[in-house]
Amino acid sequence: MKKHIFKYLIEFLVVVSGIIISLNIEKNKALDYKNDLKDQSLRRLITNIEQDIKDSEINKKIYQTGIKACSRVITNSNNLFKNHKDSLGYYLNAINMSGTIFVDNQEEYLTLRNSGFLELIEDDSLVTSIQKKYSHHLFYKNLENYIKDINDDLNDIIYNKTSYKAKGKSGVLGNYGSYISPENLTNYDLNIISRKKDMAIFYLEFIEGSIKSNQSLIELIKMEIKKN
Repeated sequence: MKKHIFKYLIEFLVVVSGIIISLNIEKNKALDYKNDLKDQSLRRLITNIEQDIKDSEINKKIYQTGIKACSRVITNSNNLFKNHKDSLGYYLNAINMSGTIFVDNQEEYLTLRNSGFLELIEDDSLVTSIQKKYSHHLFYKNLENYIKDINDDLNDIIYNKTSYKAKGKSGVLGNYGSYISPENLTNYDLNIISRKKDMAIFYLEFIEGSIKSNQSLIELIKMEIKKN
């Protein structure tokens, strides 16, 4: 009797062990599958971040051009008004057009977040860095809106004091016209230009910082993918 009980116990343990092993195998397969999907999503995220870097490099050059134009006008407006009205028109147009629109592509980040793949990332600092990156995108938009308000005032200067007839290509976008107003730029005008310069410098620093952090983020993501 004892031999039969022992035999049945062994058979029972073998069956239970087989079920547990099978469940673990299926569980590991499911986890591996999720990790594969996570890594695919991370690779697409790298592509998005690389595009953000390319866009930021373009935006960086645009703001650098605008800052230089602001400095020329602020420090030399009297001489430009008296002797170089074409150049004054050129600089004013460059200042006015030195604005950008950041394209906020969050599709892959939202996929990572909503699918639960972020929880599969082993490196907590990577999760924090990804979340931090996309939380900063709203700050981009707020800065751009503030700069846009300044540009609305700059538009009035351009429309009232420069010719609609093109003298040549602008340093940023489109054509520029010569300065035609009989009056020099006012203190109010120069204040607007000075404000634009300050905001452009601030935004430029933010752009340069984001390029560096995005490059570091890509390296962290690549290290995460290599783990699997």
